[in-house]
Amino acid sequence: MQILICDDEQTARNHYRSVLQEICDKRKIHAGFTEVEDGDHLLFDMNNIIKDTDMIFMDVKMPGTDGLVTAEKLRDNGYGGEIIFLTRSKEAVFHAFDVHANNYLVKDVATPARIEEVFLKAVDMVVEKQSEYMLLTGVGEYRNVPVNEIRYFEIMQKIVTVYYGETSFEFVSTMGKLENLLFARGFVRISRSYLVSTKYITSFTYEKAIMSDGAELPVGRKYYKALKVAMKGEKDE
Repeated sequence: MQILICDDEQTARNHYRSVLQEICDKRKIHAGFTEVEDGDHLLFDMNNIIKDTDMIFMDVKMPGTDGLVTAEKLRDNGYGGEIIFLTRSKEAVFHAFDVHANNYLVKDVATPARIEEVFLKAVDMVVEKQSEYMLLTGVGEYRNVPVNEIRYFEIMQKIVTVYYGETSFEFVSTMGKLENLLFARGFVRISRSYLVSTKYITSFTYEKAIMSDGAELPVGRKYYKALKVAMKGEKDE
């Protein structure tokens, strides 16, 4: 599990990292920690953070881009992980849930027990998302496919093939239905025939996306901007 702490105070980052690490050690939770000093630094590396980070503890009032705006930009660009605000600012609590925050903790008020309670609930949410499956119906066969292992879907003559893990599976569906179902999970449509998981894209151009398994998938002209937004965090103006 990858956890990021975004706070402009070094002492706060050190303290809460220590608190969370102690909880992880006690509960035998394997976690890696990353720290950034403000929203601007976080957004600068937004593409990697969206792909690799399961949980973000974020201050609200920081120099430059504040925590609420940072969280909004993360959500707008497809971040589906847990965001927990940890701040001295009490007045922003209601705005926090506009960006689907998991929780809102006030520094110097939240006890260690409360922090542990909130953190463990967020861990449960992360584990639940990572263990999500799609039940797909093929010809005479049902298949439970782990969502986090899916690299891409390909549709040819109404037959969809899902490529995941070391295998693939054919079933009947529509790309539109899959797109609506998986958009919030980091999938993006790159052509009429392909829906891909951004975390498995290693590089892309105007014409193709290179997947982690070496597959080169064509990018449709009208889908390029959406792909660029998903991969680079550059929003259409």
